[in-house]
Amino acid sequence: MQMPEEERNSSNTNGDGGPQGAPGRHVLQWHITHRCNLFCAHCYQDDRAAHTSAEALRETLDKYCRFLAKINCRGHVYLTGGEPLLHPAFFELAEEITRRGMAFSVLTNGTLIDLKTANRLALLHPAFVQVSLDGVGEVHDRVRGLYSFERALKGIDALTVMRIPVMVSFTAQKSNLNSFPALAKVCEQHGVKKLWWDRVVTDTPQTTEKLALSTRQFRRFVKKAARLRERYKRADGSSLISMERSLQCMDGGGCYTCHPGVNMVTILADGTVMPCRRLPFTVGNIRDGELDELLSADPTAQKLMQLPIPEECADCRYAKTCRGGAKCVTYGQTGRLFVKDVNCFYKAKK
Repeated sequence: MQMPEEERNSSNTNGDGGPQGAPGRHVLQWHITHRCNLFCAHCYQDDRAAHTSAEALRETLDKYCRFLAKINCRGHVYLTGGEPLLHPAFFELAEEITRRGMAFSVLTNGTLIDLKTANRLALLHPAFVQVSLDGVGEVHDRVRGLYSFERALKGIDALTVMRIPVMVSFTAQKSNLNSFPALAKVCEQHGVKKLWWDRVVTDTPQTTEKLALSTRQFRRFVKKAARLRERYKRADGSSLISMERSLQCMDGGGCYTCHPGVNMVTILADGTVMPCRRLPFTVGNIRDGELDELLSADPTAQKLMQLPIPEECADCRYAKTCRGGAKCVTYGQTGRLFVKDVNCFYKAKK
């Protein structure tokens, strides 16, 4: 599952606490299970068996709460997987998160949500539920499995009936670019609050060749999404289409700073801690120590948290916010971490 951009648009997301001692906001992307009912073409989850026990869930939540107290932040927990609704303790965990005063959201493929499930969710007041859609009809099904689009759409309808805010995430790759306008129309028809997109992350030359966008394709897609954002503007000035991810600022979108380890962290079902789920770097296991200690002891995590601006970006007007773009996309394609985004098309004026 992709990390949503909803939290990033809130103030005080620097992980250092807010002004005058007010708490900042921190996001935990928590993969409570690696089990899933779908087999998506671009999935980066190799292990499909790990499943966090009820006891380990409680212990991890305790440690996350201690971490939040140390950094003076409010927590927002993204429950994901695998497919999080496959975990038998999902609703008990969501209830406990709420009881402790934290917000929670759900990142799901949507196929297991019916009216009964949506009603149980509504009683717990999630901030939003994100459903992954990678096109319309057969386009989506080629990525995620036969009939998965129809089932996900039924899940979205159940959520909107219960007035739960729904976000849809779209993973842009070579095979589905042309389906984005049709998906936007479907999302509008089904009451989706926000449709956001980001590039696929690859990890081998073969998957890069098959799935990843060229810089020319990416630039064209950014322009297309910008036009759709204007088309789907609402009376209150908001838009169905969100453009708040890396490099999307160059066509009128928001300028995004990805700050792994500072305003977000990932914990996998086996306890592995990662500054960012889309980067292949781990800092240890939550069952072996406190979260702040694991992050501070790892040199790569520390450099990611410092987020240096690449030398190639020195003359860019967006450098201080963009800070080199999507580290995950560039590292997956080049094996280099602190360099200019592989799809950047910005040219400084001379």
